[in-house]
Amino acid sequence: MRRSLPSVALKKVCREVLIVLGLVSFPAWGGAVVEAGDPFAGFDSPDSFAEPVAPSSASPLRYFNGYAKVLSVCNTTHYYPEEGYGDWQGLSKLRLEGLVEVDFRIVEWKAFASIKGFYDVAYGLNGRDGYSEEVLDTYEKEIEIGEAYLQGKPTSFADLKIGRQVVVWGRSDNFRVTDVLNPLDNRDPGLVDIENLRLPLAMVKLDFFSGAWSLGLISVHEHRYDENPVFGHFFYPSSAQLPAETVPAHTLENTEIGAELNGTFAGWDLSLYGARVFQDQANFVHSPLLGREHQKITMLGAAMSLAQGNILYIGEVAHLRGLHFLEGEQTNYNRNELLVGIAYSGLSETIISLDFVSRHFHNYTPDLDTSPEGPRSTVNEIACRVTSNFMNDTLELAGMIILNGVRGQYGALQRFTATYNLADNWSVNGGVLLYQTRSGAMVPVGDSSRVFCELRYDF
Repeated sequence: MRRSLPSVALKKVCREVLIVLGLVSFPAWGGAVVEAGDPFAGFDSPDSFAEPVAPSSASPLRYFNGYAKVLSVCNTTHYYPEEGYGDWQGLSKLRLEGLVEVDFRIVEWKAFASIKGFYDVAYGLNGRDGYSEEVLDTYEKEIEIGEAYLQGKPTSFADLKIGRQVVVWGRSDNFRVTDVLNPLDNRDPGLVDIENLRLPLAMVKLDFFSGAWSLGLISVHEHRYDENPVFGHFFYPSSAQLPAETVPAHTLENTEIGAELNGTFAGWDLSLYGARVFQDQANFVHSPLLGREHQKITMLGAAMSLAQGNILYIGEVAHLRGLHFLEGEQTNYNRNELLVGIAYSGLSETIISLDFVSRHFHNYTPDLDTSPEGPRSTVNEIACRVTSNFMNDTLELAGMIILNGVRGQYGALQRFTATYNLADNWSVNGGVLLYQTRSGAMVPVGDSSRVFCELRYDF
């Protein structure tokens, strides 16, 4: 069990933050000096399905866009590390990250591909010997193909999209109820919003259109699941490794399927969903040794939004069947989920939103109280977000609070950020994250706080 330490000395934290900010800010000031010689100047990203330009008069760079950024994170409170592992106080992340996208049209078809990678120099600066092998493999460096697909219209009333892609279901920006297709990158909880966490999967998506309605049919051919903190990391809530995880084989029988029916009308819209997919979170099983497996579940759900003046109302409902847990593993458990939300934009340059979600097992038994997955009969969560723009939209201030439990009794998160556009294509973003574990699953991690700063260049 880790013992709580007092906050890191303010002087030490400020010194580390200033050093990191200096490193991050240097390219921005340098870029401002040589702006006239920017090699990317004049190359704008094309719109989707833009008409191609003859090769003799078009630069290949017109089809490319992306970003390069430096992200630094410092932990300002933490705990004595487990024996053999590094202390996560102070600088915990100094990541160099880049994304390149190519987007162009081939006759009547659109081709899109992206590649993303990062390298975190903080582990080298702090000493790589102080981190577990799992942490270095997961957090130090990565490069992977992101979304990559071919999209076109085989007929005038249908659209076909083949390849790695992200399909977003539902209406909420804070919680997932009907959004069950793509897994999430949860390796750094709370640092960014859900929209930036979804991981693409290899799919085939066929959409049919008729008036205000569209019908989408989806088959998922890649097995990929939520990426969570690994053994030895600051956010890993145990001093022991989890049992081995079994990933389903890539067979026709294991293909995931989904369907969505969407209707768009004046001032409101409606979506109906159905899916048969593997659960992102693996449950514990005896097979015969203790292990973890991803079980197939069925989801039936609906989502809608209604706009009235400066107010937007949203709602989602889902019914999940086939949930499994170690205790009572021969039983299929069902869960109902309901989300309601409201967003108000009547104040100048300000949006205020509030979401409430309730997840309830209707065949919950007392046996599940001791199951290692930690299910609860009813889970309620609340998210409140305020975003304001100033100085002709060059400065954005945002605050978000998420409560697990109506009073936050199972944990809470607060994030406060400021984003400033330094110049064309340059921006800097910084803020603070506050975590309270209360009596939730992250009790072994304990309360903590982090400050972060990011310098970004978009091209």
